[in-house]
Amino acid sequence: MQCPNVCSASMETALVTRIFYRDAEPVVIRDLKMNVCSECGYETLPLKSARIVENVFNNRIEPVGNFSAPLFQPA
Repeated sequence: MQCPNVCSASMETALVTRIFYRDAEPVVIRDLKMNVCSECGYETLPLKSARIVENVFNNRIEPVGNFSAPLFQPA
């Protein structure tokens, strides 16, 4: 797959961790497959990964644990 930014590099599949928000609460999805341009860093979400995010938001996938982290807010 070619990068939409017309980079010389092709998009590569990478496993990433992303934080989404559902009802203002963070939801972490680990090992989510993304297409990433190694040249500019542009990312796209494949349809299969989008379905996973959709299923998480619709409570069709149960969490495997909890995540907590400090929250910082700029002054």
